[in-house]
Amino acid sequence: MTDPDPVLEALEDVVVAARANVVTWMGVMDRADAVREQRRLGVRYRDMEVDAGIPIIDAISGAQERLNAAAARFRRATANELHAEGMSAAEIARAFGVSRQRVANLLGEETEAQQ
Repeated sequence: MTDPDPVLEALEDVVVAARANVVTWMGVMDRADAVREQRRLGVRYRDMEVDAGIPIIDAISGAQERLNAAAARFRRATANELHAEGMSAAEIARAFGVSRQRVANLLGEETEAQQ
């Protein structure tokens, strides 16, 4: 196949986001270890010194946003492809475990994105 495949492209976005999140989560775990160690030594939270880097809360939010965006694109592309292959909105809804209205919205979002 040489034609663009929106589902595979969206799936690649999921993989890229997941890989980035592995790095993010490793950083979160390192920072959490540092906080736990300082706390074990009796350091007050306000006095803790943690290596420079993205704060834990910001890292968690960024990881969630990154994965949510990639998942949304994958969900839309997959719904659109299944619909193009002849599946009804009801069938797609059952496969995704969502309502027909949600599938209609996903298909509508794809149409809007193409305009």
